[in-house]
Amino acid sequence: MIAARLLMPTTVLGVDLAGSGATWAGWEAAGHNGLSPALSVLLLAAPVGLVAAYWLPEWQARRVGHELGVRAIAPGAPELWQRVRRLILDPHTSLTTGRLVVTGVQAVDPDHDRNLRWFAGALAHSYDDPVGHAVAKLAVRGRVTDVVQAPGLGIRGWVDQHPVRVGEPEWIGHDQAQEQAQVGTTVAVEVDQRPLGRITLAEEVRADAAGQLGRLRSIGVTPVLASPSSEEAVARLARLSTSPAWQSETDPIRLAQELAITGEAAGLVRVEADGSVTLVVVECDPPGLVQHRRTTSLTGATVDCLAHALTLIFSVGRARRRAVISTGVLMLLAVPFAVLGFVPPVAALAIAGLSWLAVAAIALGGFPKNLGSEDPEA
Repeated sequence: MIAARLLMPTTVLGVDLAGSGATWAGWEAAGHNGLSPALSVLLLAAPVGLVAAYWLPEWQARRVGHELGVRAIAPGAPELWQRVRRLILDPHTSLTTGRLVVTGVQAVDPDHDRNLRWFAGALAHSYDDPVGHAVAKLAVRGRVTDVVQAPGLGIRGWVDQHPVRVGEPEWIGHDQAQEQAQVGTTVAVEVDQRPLGRITLAEEVRADAAGQLGRLRSIGVTPVLASPSSEEAVARLARLSTSPAWQSETDPIRLAQELAITGEAAGLVRVEADGSVTLVVVECDPPGLVQHRRTTSLTGATVDCLAHALTLIFSVGRARRRAVISTGVLMLLAVPFAVLGFVPPVAALAIAGLSWLAVAAIALGGFPKNLGSEDPEA
């Protein structure tokens, strides 16, 4: 990372020195050999164009990224990510909203399904936690009295003059034999001191998860879901986000290190000790030594923030290449005419100004127009 930080100022210094030397040589040639002074103007324009081609894409990425939750991009990030083809991320932190949703309602008696939803939902309006918020969507708020919360167990109260309890199956006295196959959290419901059924909840997947993972694949990075959770839990998140690459019962950091040992640089979403989120490139450099190179700082680990950050990183690299090539082409086209004396100094200055404007337009315009839109495919 230190080498990456030194690369930019070293490059710019080298370009400036080369530009100064070329300009001095141009003036000498113009003075002693009778060549057009326009040559020196164009030779001066080249290093200025190269500096603009290098710095402007990074400035644009910083400006756009600030609005999209990308706090910082390391100077060497575009070069590092050119070698990355897979991004390892934990689906529980990256693909979910942090809320729960009801995924199943199973009444002991199918005829009591409506009553199960009504009593549980009405009481849950008084339960201020993720489970309560999700179950409350099953019914409107009823006439609820004498509500008491049992920490770690659930909630009890009276709904329309019926005693109701919603909470841990063991607390309710519900048979747990059928709950082992369920993915997520299960709560049991009791009405009039009789088990009425159970409700299964699971993490809510972000509505844009599938689209944002598609955006990552479109820029050449394959997202791989990895989590220590069970196969059923990870498979559910992978299915809802249409992600074909996933591994359960796997530590994301260890998976990235294993890929690096095989010679493949891997991207990793890492939550730091202070709670901040960074995008890291894990690779063996030198061979046999696994390095974790922090490249990007984010305000969150959600998949839209990840997609925005990597799109910006790859856009910086593309914009730099196009701007540098444009600078070279423009100078190569104009310099021969200046050497032959066909271009007056004023015209050379105009050509230099136009070349700088062209390079700036290419450097600043090399970013997707729909970046940050709700529809990644727009």
